Amino acid sequence: MAAAAPHLDRIDLVRRSDGPRYSRVTLIVERGGALTLNVHDMGATLEAAWGVDDEEITLSVPPDEVPRLALALAAEVLKGGKDALARLGDICDAHDVPCRIACWT
Repeated sequence: MAAAAPHLDRIDLVRRSDGPRYSRVTLIVERGGALTLNVHDMGATLEAAWGVDDEEITLSVPPDEVPRLALALAAEVLKGGKDALARLGDICDAHDVPCRIACWT
């Protein structure tokens, strides 16, 4: 039997580069519901002691705080309210997130 995947969804915010600097920024929804942002930068710079540097930083939001973060992020994206309904609907469509729009007149 195959092992279960450690995460539910992953999005690369910055694609891996193969130039003199390697940079990757990945957003992951973990199996338990936590949200993790991984940032990895590596490569030759003048500031590095031996001509190579490597930095990995992880920011994790616990599962019970993800809804609050989602609300804060949506508020930032939809700030001002102009076309908020259409914009949020478009974001849901673009990322295959089911949503329901209801209208009462």
